[in-house]
Amino acid sequence: MQYENPQIPEDINTSKENPLKEFSVLLVGSIALVIVVSLVLSLGGSWLAGLIPYNAEKKVASLYDVSAHDDNSDHQQITKYLQQLADKISKAQNLPEEMKITIHYMHSDTMNAFATLGGNVFMFKGLLEKLPNENTLVTLLGHEIAHVKYRHPIKSLGGGIAVSIAMTTLGRSADSQILGDTGLLSTLHFSRKMEQQSDIEAMNTLKALYGHLNGGAELFRIFHNERAAMESKEPAEFFSTHPQDEKRIESFSDMAQKKGWSETGTLTPLPDFYRNAFH
Repeated sequence: MQYENPQIPEDINTSKENPLKEFSVLLVGSIALVIVVSLVLSLGGSWLAGLIPYNAEKKVASLYDVSAHDDNSDHQQITKYLQQLADKISKAQNLPEEMKITIHYMHSDTMNAFATLGGNVFMFKGLLEKLPNENTLVTLLGHEIAHVKYRHPIKSLGGGIAVSIAMTTLGRSADSQILGDTGLLSTLHFSRKMEQQSDIEAMNTLKALYGHLNGGAELFRIFHNERAAMESKEPAEFFSTHPQDEKRIESFSDMAQKKGWSETGTLTPLPDFYRNAFH
Protein backbone atom coordinates (compact mmCIF):
# COMPACT_ATOMS: atom_id res chain seq x y z
CA MET A 1 0.00 0.00 0.00
CA GLN A 2 1.38 3.37 -1.02
CA TYR A 3 1.04 6.29 1.41
CA GLU A 4 0.04 9.67 0.00
CA ASN A 5 -0.28 13.09 1.67
CA PRO A 6 -2.19 15.32 -0.78
CA GLN A 7 -2.24 19.08 -0.36
CA ILE A 8 -5.60 20.28 1.01
CA PRO A 9 -7.08 23.16 -1.00
CA GLU A 10 -7.03 26.41 0.93
CA ASP A 11 -10.70 27.31 0.25
CA ILE A 12 -12.26 23.92 0.98
CA ASN A 13 -14.31 25.26 3.96
CA THR A 14 -15.07 28.62 2.42
CA SER A 15 -18.41 29.37 0.82
CA LYS A 16 -18.33 30.79 -2.68
CA GLU A 17 -21.28 33.03 -1.73
CA ASN A 18 -20.59 36.59 -0.63
CA PRO A 19 -20.74 36.70 3.23
CA LEU A 20 -22.95 39.80 3.10
CA LYS A 21 -25.43 37.95 0.91
CA GLU A 22 -25.59 35.04 3.35
CA PHE A 23 -26.03 37.45 6.26
CA SER A 24 -28.81 39.29 4.41
CA VAL A 25 -30.66 36.02 3.75
CA LEU A 26 -30.40 35.02 7.41
CA LEU A 27 -31.51 38.48 8.57
CA VAL A 28 -34.52 38.60 6.24
CA GLY A 29 -35.48 35.06 7.20
CA SER A 30 -35.25 35.88 10.91
CA ILE A 31 -37.37 39.01 10.51
CA ALA A 32 -39.97 37.09 8.50
CA LEU A 33 -40.08 34.38 11.17
CA VAL A 34 -40.61 36.95 13.94
CA ILE A 35 -43.40 38.62 11.95
CA VAL A 36 -45.18 35.31 11.29
CA VAL A 37 -44.85 34.16 14.91
CA SER A 38 -46.07 37.54 16.19
CA LEU A 39 -49.06 37.42 13.83
CA VAL A 40 -49.98 33.90 14.91
CA LEU A 41 -49.63 34.80 18.59
CA SER A 42 -51.66 37.98 18.12
CA LEU A 43 -54.51 36.20 16.32
CA GLY A 44 -54.46 33.30 18.77
CA GLY A 45 -54.42 35.59 21.79
CA SER A 46 -57.23 37.67 20.33
CA TRP A 47 -59.38 34.59 19.71
CA LEU A 48 -58.81 33.22 23.21
CA ALA A 49 -59.47 36.60 24.83
CA GLY A 50 -62.81 36.78 23.02
CA LEU A 51 -63.89 33.67 24.93
CA ILE A 52 -63.46 35.41 28.29
CA PRO A 53 -66.88 36.13 29.87
CA TYR A 54 -67.77 39.81 29.85
CA ASN A 55 -68.26 39.84 33.63
CA ALA A 56 -64.64 38.72 33.99
CA GLU A 57 -63.57 41.55 31.69
CA LYS A 58 -65.42 44.04 33.90
CA LYS A 59 -63.60 42.70 36.98
CA VAL A 60 -60.26 43.27 35.25
CA ALA A 61 -61.29 46.83 34.31
CA SER A 62 -62.43 47.50 37.89
CA LEU A 63 -58.86 47.00 39.10
CA TYR A 64 -57.93 50.25 37.37
CA ASP A 65 -59.23 53.69 38.23
CA VAL A 66 -60.77 54.97 35.02
CA SER A 67 -62.93 57.59 36.67
CA ALA A 68 -62.24 61.23 35.93
CA HIS A 69 -64.14 63.19 38.58
CA ASP A 70 -64.99 66.70 37.43
CA ASP A 71 -66.80 69.22 39.64
CA ASN A 72 -67.55 71.54 36.72
CA SER A 73 -71.34 71.61 36.30
CA ASP A 74 -71.13 72.17 32.52
CA HIS A 75 -68.88 69.15 32.11
CA GLN A 76 -71.19 67.05 34.27
CA GLN A 77 -74.13 68.09 32.11
CA ILE A 78 -72.28 67.05 28.97
CA THR A 79 -71.40 63.70 30.55
CA LYS A 80 -75.05 63.15 31.50
CA TYR A 81 -76.19 63.96 27.96
CA LEU A 82 -73.57 61.65 26.40
CA GLN A 83 -74.57 58.90 28.83
CA GLN A 84 -78.24 59.25 27.90
CA LEU A 85 -77.34 58.92 24.22
CA ALA A 86 -75.13 55.93 25.01
CA ASP A 87 -78.02 54.21 26.80
CA LYS A 88 -80.27 54.73 23.76
CA ILE A 89 -77.56 53.43 21.44
CA SER A 90 -76.95 50.40 23.67
CA LYS A 91 -80.63 49.53 23.40
CA ALA A 92 -80.62 50.03 19.62
CA GLN A 93 -77.59 47.75 19.30
CA ASN A 94 -79.18 45.11 21.54
CA LEU A 95 -76.31 45.03 23.99
CA PRO A 96 -76.63 42.37 26.70
CA GLU A 97 -77.91 43.66 30.04
CA GLU A 98 -74.54 43.14 31.73
CA MET A 99 -72.73 45.12 28.99
CA LYS A 100 -73.22 48.54 30.57
CA ILE A 101 -71.59 51.45 28.78
CA THR A 102 -69.99 54.14 30.96
CA ILE A 103 -69.15 57.46 29.31
CA HIS A 104 -66.17 59.53 30.44
CA TYR A 105 -66.02 63.12 29.19
CA MET A 106 -62.46 64.45 28.95
CA HIS A 107 -62.19 68.25 28.80
CA SER A 108 -59.10 68.15 26.63
CA ASP A 109 -58.27 69.52 23.19
CA THR A 110 -57.18 66.04 22.12
CA MET A 111 -58.89 65.00 18.88
CA ASN A 112 -59.93 61.56 20.07
CA ALA A 113 -62.55 59.10 21.28
CA PHE A 114 -62.02 55.47 22.21
CA ALA A 115 -63.54 52.43 23.89
CA THR A 116 -61.62 50.28 26.35
CA LEU A 117 -62.25 47.37 28.71
CA GLY A 118 -65.42 46.97 30.73
CA GLY A 119 -67.59 49.19 28.53
CA ASN A 120 -65.68 52.39 29.33
CA VAL A 121 -65.87 54.93 26.50
CA PHE A 122 -63.79 58.12 26.57
CA MET A 123 -64.94 61.18 24.63
CA PHE A 124 -62.63 64.19 24.25
CA LYS A 125 -63.63 67.84 23.93
CA GLY A 126 -61.27 68.31 20.98
CA LEU A 127 -63.41 65.99 18.86
CA LEU A 128 -66.83 66.67 20.36
CA GLU A 129 -66.66 70.42 19.72
CA LYS A 130 -66.29 69.78 15.97
CA LEU A 131 -69.50 67.75 15.62
CA PRO A 132 -72.30 69.78 13.98
CA ASN A 133 -75.39 67.85 15.11
CA GLU A 134 -76.64 64.97 17.23
CA ASN A 135 -76.78 62.58 14.27
CA THR A 136 -73.03 62.91 13.77
CA LEU A 137 -72.45 62.52 17.50
CA VAL A 138 -74.55 59.34 17.55
CA THR A 139 -72.48 57.98 14.66
CA LEU A 140 -69.33 58.49 16.73
CA LEU A 141 -70.83 57.03 19.90
CA GLY A 142 -72.38 54.17 17.95
CA HIS A 143 -69.00 53.30 16.48
CA GLU A 144 -67.26 53.24 19.86
CA ILE A 145 -70.05 51.30 21.58
CA ALA A 146 -69.94 48.76 18.74
CA HIS A 147 -66.31 48.08 19.69
CA VAL A 148 -67.60 47.04 23.11
CA LYS A 149 -70.43 45.00 21.63
CA TYR A 150 -68.07 42.92 19.53
CA ARG A 151 -65.51 42.63 22.37
CA HIS A 152 -62.81 44.39 20.36
CA PRO A 153 -60.99 45.87 23.41
CA ILE A 154 -60.44 42.51 25.14
CA LYS A 155 -59.53 40.85 21.84
CA SER A 156 -57.01 43.58 21.06
CA LEU A 157 -55.60 43.34 24.56
CA GLY A 158 -55.37 39.55 24.36
CA GLY A 159 -53.37 39.69 21.16
CA GLY A 160 -51.04 42.30 22.65
CA ILE A 161 -50.49 40.27 25.82
CA ALA A 162 -49.62 37.14 23.83
CA VAL A 163 -46.98 39.02 21.86
CA SER A 164 -45.66 40.74 25.01
CA ILE A 165 -45.26 37.41 26.79
CA ALA A 166 -43.38 36.03 23.80
CA MET A 167 -41.06 39.03 23.74
CA THR A 168 -40.42 38.64 27.47
CA THR A 169 -39.62 34.95 26.95
CA LEU A 170 -37.15 35.92 24.22
CA GLY A 171 -35.27 38.17 26.58
CA ARG A 172 -37.25 41.34 26.94
CA SER A 173 -37.17 42.90 30.42
CA ALA A 174 -39.63 40.92 32.53
CA ASP A 175 -40.28 43.74 34.93
CA SER A 176 -42.31 45.73 32.40
CA GLN A 177 -46.04 45.71 33.08
CA ILE A 178 -47.77 43.73 30.36
CA LEU A 179 -51.14 45.36 30.87
CA GLY A 180 -49.50 48.76 30.80
CA ASP A 181 -47.59 47.92 27.62
CA THR A 182 -50.74 46.86 25.81
CA GLY A 183 -52.61 50.04 26.66
CA LEU A 184 -55.44 49.05 29.00
CA LEU A 185 -56.44 52.63 29.65
CA SER A 186 -55.34 54.21 26.39
CA THR A 187 -56.37 53.76 22.81
CA LEU A 188 -56.22 50.08 21.91
CA HIS A 189 -55.12 49.31 18.38
CA PHE A 190 -58.07 47.75 16.59
CA SER A 191 -57.68 46.06 13.24
CA ARG A 192 -59.15 47.49 10.06
CA LYS A 193 -61.70 44.67 10.10
CA MET A 194 -62.79 45.71 13.60
CA GLU A 195 -63.10 49.33 12.53
CA GLN A 196 -65.21 48.42 9.52
CA GLN A 197 -67.45 46.20 11.63
CA SER A 198 -68.02 49.11 14.04
CA ASP A 199 -68.73 51.48 11.14
CA ILE A 200 -71.49 49.20 9.89
CA GLU A 201 -73.00 48.96 13.37
CA ALA A 202 -72.92 52.76 13.64
CA MET A 203 -74.91 53.02 10.40
CA ASN A 204 -77.48 50.55 11.69
CA THR A 205 -77.75 52.58 14.90
CA LEU A 206 -78.23 55.85 13.02
CA LYS A 207 -81.04 54.34 10.96
CA ALA A 208 -82.69 52.81 14.03
CA LEU A 209 -82.74 56.08 15.98
CA TYR A 210 -83.45 58.61 13.23
CA GLY A 211 -84.84 56.64 10.30
CA HIS A 212 -82.11 57.78 7.88
CA LEU A 213 -78.33 58.06 7.51
CA ASN A 214 -78.04 61.82 7.16
CA GLY A 215 -75.26 63.27 9.32
CA GLY A 216 -73.30 60.04 9.58
CA ALA A 217 -70.86 60.57 6.74
CA GLU A 218 -70.15 64.07 8.09
CA LEU A 219 -68.13 62.47 10.89
CA PHE A 220 -65.63 61.12 8.37
CA ARG A 221 -65.53 64.40 6.46
CA ILE A 222 -64.42 65.99 9.73
CA PHE A 223 -61.70 63.35 10.04
CA HIS A 224 -60.65 64.02 6.46
CA ASN A 225 -60.37 67.77 7.06
CA GLU A 226 -58.39 67.23 10.25
CA ARG A 227 -56.06 64.82 8.51
CA ALA A 228 -55.49 67.31 5.70
CA ALA A 229 -54.71 70.04 8.22
CA MET A 230 -52.19 67.79 9.95
CA GLU A 231 -50.54 66.30 6.88
CA SER A 232 -47.29 68.10 7.67
CA LYS A 233 -47.38 66.96 11.29
CA GLU A 234 -47.49 63.71 13.26
CA PRO A 235 -50.82 61.94 12.51
CA ALA A 236 -53.24 61.84 15.43
CA GLU A 237 -53.49 58.50 17.25
CA PHE A 238 -57.18 58.30 16.44
CA PHE A 239 -56.45 58.18 12.71
CA SER A 240 -53.71 55.53 12.78
CA THR A 241 -55.72 52.36 12.21
CA HIS A 242 -58.99 53.66 10.84
CA PRO A 243 -59.95 52.96 7.22
CA GLN A 244 -59.49 55.70 4.64
CA ASP A 245 -61.93 58.57 5.08
CA GLU A 246 -63.10 58.52 1.46
CA LYS A 247 -64.01 54.84 1.66
CA ARG A 248 -65.88 55.39 4.92
CA ILE A 249 -67.88 58.22 3.38
CA GLU A 250 -68.69 56.06 0.37
CA SER A 251 -69.75 53.21 2.63
CA PHE A 252 -72.75 55.25 3.80
CA SER A 253 -74.03 55.60 0.25
CA ASP A 254 -73.30 51.92 -0.41
CA MET A 255 -75.24 50.89 2.68
CA ALA A 256 -78.15 53.19 1.83
CA GLN A 257 -78.35 51.79 -1.69
CA LYS A 258 -78.06 48.20 -0.50
CA LYS A 259 -80.70 48.55 2.22
CA GLY A 260 -82.94 51.06 0.48
CA TRP A 261 -82.34 53.60 3.24
CA SER A 262 -82.50 57.37 2.83
CA GLU A 263 -79.36 59.50 3.02
CA THR A 264 -81.46 62.62 3.60
CA GLY A 265 -83.60 63.55 6.55
CA THR A 266 -84.03 66.03 9.40
CA LEU A 267 -80.90 66.58 11.46
CA THR A 268 -81.31 66.82 15.23
CA PRO A 269 -79.51 69.85 16.68
CA LEU A 270 -77.22 69.57 19.67
CA PRO A 271 -78.51 71.09 22.93
CA ASP A 272 -77.61 74.71 23.67
CA PHE A 273 -75.67 73.78 26.81
CA TYR A 274 -73.55 71.41 24.73
CA ARG A 275 -72.53 74.06 22.21
CA ASN A 276 -72.07 76.76 24.83
CA ALA A 277 -69.80 74.57 26.97
CA PHE A 278 -67.09 74.65 24.29
CA HIS A 279 -67.03 78.45 23.91
